[in-house]
Amino acid sequence: MANNGSSRRTNKWLWMWIAISIGQLQLATVSHASQALTFTLEPQDSVVPEGHSVLLQCAGKAAGKGKATPTTTSIRWRGPDGQDLGVVGDTFRTQLKNGSLYISSVEENRGLTGAYQCLLSADGVGSVLSRPALVAIARQPELNQDFIETYLLPGQTAYFRCMVGDHVWQPGLKHTVQWYKDDMPLPLDKLRMVVLPNGALEIDEVGPSDRGAYQCNVTSGSAFRLSSKTNLNIKKGAESGMDQTMAPSFLVGPSPKTVSEGDTVTLDCVANGVPKPQIKWLRNGEELDLNHLDSRFSITGTGSLQISSAEDIDSGNYQCRASNTVDSLDAQATVQVQVPPKFIQSPRDKTASEKEVLNLECSIHGKPKPSIRWLKNGDVITPNEYMQFVNGHNLRIHGLLYSDAGMFQCIGTNPAGSVQASARLRVVAPGDLTAGDDHTGDAKPLSSGLLARLPSAPRNLVAQIVKPRFVTLSWQEPQLNANEVVSYTVYYRVTNSEREQKIVTQSHEDQQVSIQSLFPGRTYQFRVVANTNFGMGESSQALEASTQPEVNIAGPPRNIDAYARNHKEIFVHWSPPSVTNGEINKYRVYYTENDSGAELYNDSKSLELTLTDLRPYTDYVISVVPFNHNGMGDPSAELKVKTFSSTPSEPPNNVTLEVTSSSSITVHWEPPAEEDRNGQITGYKIRYRKFKDAPQVKSTPANIRYFELNALERNAEYQVKIAAMTVNGSGPFTEWYRANTLENDLDETQVPGKPIWINIQPGASKIELHWGPPQQPEIKIRNYVLGWGRGIPDENMLELKETERYHVLKGLESNTEYVVSLRARNVKGEGQPIYDNIKTREEEPMDVPVPLEVPVGLRAITMSSSSIVVYWTDTMLNKNQHVTDNRHYTVSYGITGSNRYRYHNTSELNCMINELRPNTQYEFAVKVVKGRRESAWSMSVLNSTHQNVPVTPPRDLNVRLDELNPQNVIIRWLPPKHTVGQITGYNVYYTSDMSKRDRDWMIEAFNGEETMLLLSTLKPHTTYYFKVQARTNKGSSNAPFSALATFTTSAAVIMQPPDTIAKGIDNQNLLYIIIGGTALVLLLLLLGLLLLCRRKPQSSPEHTKKSYQKNNVGVPKPPDLWIHHDQMELKNIDKGLHTATPVCSDNASSSGALTLPRSVVHSEYEVETPVPAHVTNSLDKRSYVAGYMTTSMNSTMERPQYPRTQYNHQNRSHMNMEAGLSQQSLTQPQNNSMAQTPEHPYGGYDANFCNAGYTGGQAGGNGAAGAGCVSTIESAKRGHPLKSFSVPGPPPTGAATPVNKHTPAVTIRPQNQSPYKKPSFSAATPNRLQGGSSVAHSTDEIQRLAPSTSTEELNQEMANLEGLMKDLSAITANEFEC
Repeated sequence: MANNGSSRRTNKWLWMWIAISIGQLQLATVSHASQALTFTLEPQDSVVPEGHSVLLQCAGKAAGKGKATPTTTSIRWRGPDGQDLGVVGDTFRTQLKNGSLYISSVEENRGLTGAYQCLLSADGVGSVLSRPALVAIARQPELNQDFIETYLLPGQTAYFRCMVGDHVWQPGLKHTVQWYKDDMPLPLDKLRMVVLPNGALEIDEVGPSDRGAYQCNVTSGSAFRLSSKTNLNIKKGAESGMDQTMAPSFLVGPSPKTVSEGDTVTLDCVANGVPKPQIKWLRNGEELDLNHLDSRFSITGTGSLQISSAEDIDSGNYQCRASNTVDSLDAQATVQVQVPPKFIQSPRDKTASEKEVLNLECSIHGKPKPSIRWLKNGDVITPNEYMQFVNGHNLRIHGLLYSDAGMFQCIGTNPAGSVQASARLRVVAPGDLTAGDDHTGDAKPLSSGLLARLPSAPRNLVAQIVKPRFVTLSWQEPQLNANEVVSYTVYYRVTNSEREQKIVTQSHEDQQVSIQSLFPGRTYQFRVVANTNFGMGESSQALEASTQPEVNIAGPPRNIDAYARNHKEIFVHWSPPSVTNGEINKYRVYYTENDSGAELYNDSKSLELTLTDLRPYTDYVISVVPFNHNGMGDPSAELKVKTFSSTPSEPPNNVTLEVTSSSSITVHWEPPAEEDRNGQITGYKIRYRKFKDAPQVKSTPANIRYFELNALERNAEYQVKIAAMTVNGSGPFTEWYRANTLENDLDETQVPGKPIWINIQPGASKIELHWGPPQQPEIKIRNYVLGWGRGIPDENMLELKETERYHVLKGLESNTEYVVSLRARNVKGEGQPIYDNIKTREEEPMDVPVPLEVPVGLRAITMSSSSIVVYWTDTMLNKNQHVTDNRHYTVSYGITGSNRYRYHNTSELNCMINELRPNTQYEFAVKVVKGRRESAWSMSVLNSTHQNVPVTPPRDLNVRLDELNPQNVIIRWLPPKHTVGQITGYNVYYTSDMSKRDRDWMIEAFNGEETMLLLSTLKPHTTYYFKVQARTNKGSSNAPFSALATFTTSAAVIMQPPDTIAKGIDNQNLLYIIIGGTALVLLLLLLGLLLLCRRKPQSSPEHTKKSYQKNNVGVPKPPDLWIHHDQMELKNIDKGLHTATPVCSDNASSSGALTLPRSVVHSEYEVETPVPAHVTNSLDKRSYVAGYMTTSMNSTMERPQYPRTQYNHQNRSHMNMEAGLSQQSLTQPQNNSMAQTPEHPYGGYDANFCNAGYTGGQAGGNGAAGAGCVSTIESAKRGHPLKSFSVPGPPPTGAATPVNKHTPAVTIRPQNQSPYKKPSFSAATPNRLQGGSSVAHSTDEIQRLAPSTSTEELNQEMANLEGLMKDLSAITANEFEC
């Protein structure tokens, strides 16, 4: 302990300063303290004689939790070194049972003096630290120990010092001062003698009786001390030179004072001279009104100024001006009134969820500005990545953890005192912000109904922009329950860190976010969760992204300090950076004048630099930047330093002399120019003399611009010159100006004339007026009358002194026309006025600061239909582009070609502009602003937002069973709330596998504005997922989906009895009847044609084939109805259907409903061996080209070609498809591959399709797996189209045999071709499977027939029909010419 005390021994004056500082400490009021843990008794300062004991008391309590027994608290103590006291084994310090600390003997050399603090703790709550209590040893002030001989003239003033230096009174100690003369107590003559508050003795009008030796005795408690003696001598009359004049001289002048608000301040000022000088006090150049009744200023002694109850407004420069006829002399001192810290906003108890960003507010006012510290459970918080100080006073915690809970304290300290307030932070589970103290906040579980409404995970999370300090993310809405989403939460953290941060978007439409303030060269993990009004949905998969690394530059220099050495120099010094990243090559000191001047710099190889050739009394903003091998590093914090003032470099301007009587002359002038003042003008010194006589001196305050010289001789010539003064002295004088006094007094028998001229200078809210007197100098002027008004004169009147030639009208309206009048007046009356019109300015002219450098490299990246990310480069920053000062950036943006702009301010070098119009081009520009300085606008960039069609998704999607037919389900929805363009139709997506991508779902697409769909033949015992997308006249590639709806089919859909049509005829029997009837009708029809058509000459089969292949005009075709067993080629004989509206098979209606099954993206066609070109058109081995391979789609329903899969197939007449492949796979272009882009996240598709039966990779034995699409329920009752071509066959014998993937599939032949004609592929009509543009289809050509019964049954039926068709062909081959 002895060694510790010895190492901490300081000068006794330092202890006094600490005592006065800590003594002003103010505690936070009850309203500032958290009620969770509070002090009921805090330790207080104690100043005792050395060897005495001290008791420091401390007690506190914790808020109850509603229990009978209060929460137990404990107390620990921290000593002057800031460490916890180990009182066990301590000889001098003991902690009592009640928590108080007892110091048995205070001895300086044992380290027992200093600040002690009490730490109050409670389990489950935290800890708080008390105010510091100073323990100090009583000290005696230092007294004057110099023997001084003083010689004064009779009538002058004597001043005797007692205490020297800036003495301080320790709290709790009282000092008594007693003066002695010639070792005897001095009886005070209150008329001439006064003891000043600092103990000094002042005697006015000294005489011979005052000769003697004077000394003071200072008593503190039981101790006393004597000062040295000062011997006073009075000169005799012969020695005094009373007949000689002497300029003033100060015995003592004021010294700088720093006091606390409410203190009493005394500024000493005693001066002697011949004649005896007059003492005046000025503040900031203006004379103080000491005669005001409410004035807190008073004179004590002969000239000392006393300020009672000092306030902040009393701070400033005070000048004691001693003046006589010989000269005037100023002595100045600065008074700083310090205001103890006071809370503007104190922290409050908060409950927050884990992973949140928490802000604890703390705003403290004081003078000087208080320094703010944050403590957690009594320990000082050091800012790091996750705990940061915002604006220098608020605490922000990123990514809350449960371990962050506890007691936080905000402490503000300045030399006048300190305040503190505490707040408790509780961290609970997300969504449980009302958790009490007795639990950790487990959220109440949601009901099963609400759980079913929670959205699934957002999809396709992508890092669109990755920079060193920000990342821009985008994603897509969840597939399930997207309509419940109200916002999104983006979680992010550094990989392998447990502290996760989050950002919440403003609405569900915001599907992109820019995450700022990241660290360069770090790997982050991002995930997104959709929020609802009742809970959070599933989290997306974590996305890892690494921010770009930055150059290894040096960190900011530490401990920078600067001070003015004189009026032209500032000395700057600093410490090396904590992070150098190599050797520091040099330091560059930047300095700027008045926040608006040009930025200058000087380089230094050392840790200090002197800035020279500066302007006097000018503020300079200084910062230091290190340089290593990678260039410029981070700048230090900025300092503002003011150079000292100096004497003015130029005399006053526009000096004029006006003879006002036979014994007076009035001097008028204007102050020097601003750049020539070199400080604050404290007054003006006027020297005047009668021609060739000794000059006399008069001085004026700084706020006076005229002065009347009185008591002059009649009809005499006088010379006058004037100089401006600062606290440093007088500047140069003007040249001598001359004027003659009048021979006779002025005449008042007539009114004065009109003022000879008037000059007006307008401002925004003021008018400055100068004028000249009337031309008749012999007419006396008593005063001037000034009038003014808006548009008319003399609405307002003001009397001015006759000596005034300058006045300022204030409080006027800007940009307003005023009429001003001025007239002279005496006892006879008013003279003629002079008028002038003037208009005030719109705004005050400001000096234009030096502009900053323009940002470069502006880029605008489109994120969505309503947001664009903008970022740029600031050439004034280092390579890492990290902003550390107070600069900010203004981004201007507006629609291209428009004159209306909006503005966005940011302190980062990037921002995301939201709430933009879709499919609109915007223009962006940026500028940098720092204080009053700013740059010009950068070069503008253009970019357009994405198209957004429609703006909102369909609403209220609902799926239910059809009551009339349980095989079907009815899907209903509401149209979008907002759309861009007219709705042309809807796409209904459905699947039983949620893992599939959108492109792989089955789609029912139809035209029109109807918002209902009937869907049939779903699989039993299967859960289906549905969502709807609207189409407009601009497309649907970016249209959002509705919320996901689910529906589970039941066994009743398949297990119900077969439908009957008429008295027991079921569907299977109906199929046989239709096929047999159709065959009979066809036979009769062909026989009729034989009778009606003319016969052709007998020809060979070769001639017949050639005739049909040429397709000559007038030659009829054979019946175009072929049911081929291995090719499944079905053509309708009805020619009227060739131009009919496309309809869908499987209960499809003509309402425009089309079926669009999605293909498997990564599947490939299973293709048989190509058929040689020389194979003939036999019924068994005939090659066909599907109509969808050679004809164009309806152009009105086409989409932009964004194919998904590249196909590389040879040109072949016929190919077999797997049963599981959808028709859309065949319609994709060959030479493009599908890219899932932000503009088309789900790809595109043609809507003019019908899905006649998508089997999903299964055989047709289980019934039609595809679903038809209808617009009305009645249309669902139609028969199956295949049944009209059926003939009776054997009943099914069991389950269907699965179809091999190479089994011949359905192929559709064009209607306009004969079955005998070979397919031709020309360059003009390429195979769709090889590439080329989309070609048109007829509906019959694109219909793929799905078997309604088993494949075995159809094979048997088709075999019977094949024989029949061969017979018909043989009969009609040579006789088919109509």
